[in-house]
Amino acid sequence: MDVLTDDHEREEVVRKWWHENWKPIALGVAIALAGLVGFRQYQSYKLHDSQQQAYEMYTLKSRVASGDARAEADARAFIGDHKDIYGALLSLDLANAGIKQGKFDKAADDVRFAADNGGDLVAPQAYINLSRILAQQGKYDEALKALDKVKSKAYTALKSEERGDILLKKGDREGARSAYIDAVKVLDDQGSQINGLLQMKLDSVAKEGDKPAFELVKARAEAAAEKK
Repeated sequence: MDVLTDDHEREEVVRKWWHENWKPIALGVAIALAGLVGFRQYQSYKLHDSQQQAYEMYTLKSRVASGDARAEADARAFIGDHKDIYGALLSLDLANAGIKQGKFDKAADDVRFAADNGGDLVAPQAYINLSRILAQQGKYDEALKALDKVKSKAYTALKSEERGDILLKKGDREGARSAYIDAVKVLDDQGSQINGLLQMKLDSVAKEGDKPAFELVKARAEAAAEKK
C-alpha cells in the first residue's frame, strides 16, 4: 500500500473502506451482542430451572419424611423425570422410608438409582447405604461388593468401619478387628476424631494382649503431638 501523507487522503480512504465494509461489521457486532444476550438469558433460565427443581425436590423430601400419604407417588413421579442428582437425593429419602417400613428390596432399588444417577457426590453414600441394607437382609457377600464400589478417599474410614460391621455379622471376628483397626488408623492419619462407638466396636473384637481402644487412640494422639 502507498504511504498516505495527506490527512484528507487518509480520511477519504477510511470513508471508502467503511462504506464497503459496514454491513458485515455491523452484522458481526449484532451477532456477537445477540450471542451475549442469549447466553445470559440461557444462564438465567438454567439458574431459575435449577432453583425450581431444587425447591420441588426439598418439598417432596419434607413430605416423604413427614409420612404424607401421597408423597411416595409424587416423589416417584419426580424421580422418573429426573435421572440426575435431584432424583438421586430424593431416592435416598425414599430408601430411608422403605427401611423404616421393612421394605428392604424396594429400598435397595432406590439407593441403586441414587448411585447410578447421583454422580461422585451421591454415589459413595448410596453404596454405603446399599451395603447396610444388604447386610440387614443377611446378604453379606453382596454387601461387601457394594462397599468395594465406594472409591472416594473421603469415605475410607467409614468404609472400613462398615466392612468391620458386615464381617462381624458374618461371624468373621478377625476380619472385623482388622477392618476396625484400619478405620482407626485412617481417622488418626487424617487428624479426625475417633468416635466412642468405633472404639467400642474395636474393643468388642479385641484379641488377648490388645490394648483397649481408648488407650490406642490416646497413644496415637500423644505420638502425633510429639511429632509437632
